[in-house]
Amino acid sequence: MEEKYFDYENYIQKRLKEIDDLDERRYAKELLLDSLKKVFTWTESRYGDLERRIQEELDVPWKHFHICTTIVERGNYDPINSYWHPVCEEDIRQESNGLLQTVYLAAEEELCREFLEKGVENGCVEGITEKTGNKIRLRIKRAARYEAQMKKLHVLFSANSIPWQTVHMGHLERFFDLVPEEGEKISEGESVRILWGKWGSYVREGFIPLWNIQRMDVHPQEFRHPCVDEVIYEHICYLGKEITDGDGYLAQAEGNVLSVRCEKNKVIIKTDRDSLGSAFLYRFHQRDDGSSYGYKFPILSNEKKENWAARYLQRAGNFIQTPLELRRKVEELSGNYIIRLSSYEIRQMAGADRGDLGEGEMLEGDMDGYYGTKVFPQDKRSILLFRFLRESGGKKEEYLYQSQIRYILSQLQMEFLEYRCVGIVEWVKEGDMV
Repeated sequence: MEEKYFDYENYIQKRLKEIDDLDERRYAKELLLDSLKKVFTWTESRYGDLERRIQEELDVPWKHFHICTTIVERGNYDPINSYWHPVCEEDIRQESNGLLQTVYLAAEEELCREFLEKGVENGCVEGITEKTGNKIRLRIKRAARYEAQMKKLHVLFSANSIPWQTVHMGHLERFFDLVPEEGEKISEGESVRILWGKWGSYVREGFIPLWNIQRMDVHPQEFRHPCVDEVIYEHICYLGKEITDGDGYLAQAEGNVLSVRCEKNKVIIKTDRDSLGSAFLYRFHQRDDGSSYGYKFPILSNEKKENWAARYLQRAGNFIQTPLELRRKVEELSGNYIIRLSSYEIRQMAGADRGDLGEGEMLEGDMDGYYGTKVFPQDKRSILLFRFLRESGGKKEEYLYQSQIRYILSQLQMEFLEYRCVGIVEWVKEGDMV
């Protein structure tokens, strides 16, 4: 059903011109415009309020907790930008922690795996010290601190009873630490020039990842809240004028966090303890006002393209898994990329060879690998195989295309736990996609 706006006033004005008798036209105008228009306006207003109320009742619980990530050169990091914050504070302090530096690899999935496993030679790169000219070997390792942050974030969501949504790891997985091999020594403060070889066009030095989560110390004022059979404490944290409509708040505190509620310029944390102890408040900025000089790199988000029907199905818990429904889910998770699902099938072939799945780039929904213990440790599930069409031809930020598909598969994997979600990317000629 297509809804159309009815312009009552213009419609009546037009029809009044059809009345030739001026006295009758004047009377009709008083009746239809001066009297009935108020009734019409009041009715439309009430219908609008009802529609907004239904929309609010169907709001998904993670609406205020979308997580965005991007990258920026360390020299362009803006500490007064209220939207973007470093994923790890040690990146700003430039703590060494036994490593030489951390680099970002602007390359597709296969090249990232090759860089980690092989590097320039046997998983290492070679560097030359600027002062002495000595050569040193540096081992390439995945930057594990960002995955550790994801683990903490997952625990935080669980503690606040907010449904977890997969975080897009496309940027965070492309950061690699360079660690001196055993026996190699570098003087403190000495600069090293890395010999990147063929990786020189992909490596970005001096970059750090940012996200829209701000961690704040809280100094609450406690007020006892009476209950029928227990005592619950409400800790009020005043934020001044900082609170923004649409932002989400999660609390990390001693004891059980029962709920976090926002009211104008304050956040109310409800717990079962009379003191929060060492507590922190995490603010999820949702309004994109994070422009600063040098903030020009792709933004990856787990925000879905939602509509009323999707929210209703999510609230009702009834999903009809049809090809059209799966295509809709892929579309709402595609972000800024055009990702087309051509077909899907179920393969009763757990542990089958890669060649049996067909030609193309095979990807898995493994962005939630930091959960820890697997639900299916031996994984003998059937395969739910998705086939995606990718148009050939270079476009900006295409190196993140496969990561976007892995993110989609990871979201679908949370829904289809009885299968192992796998995707095949098939190339088509430019202009052949419908």
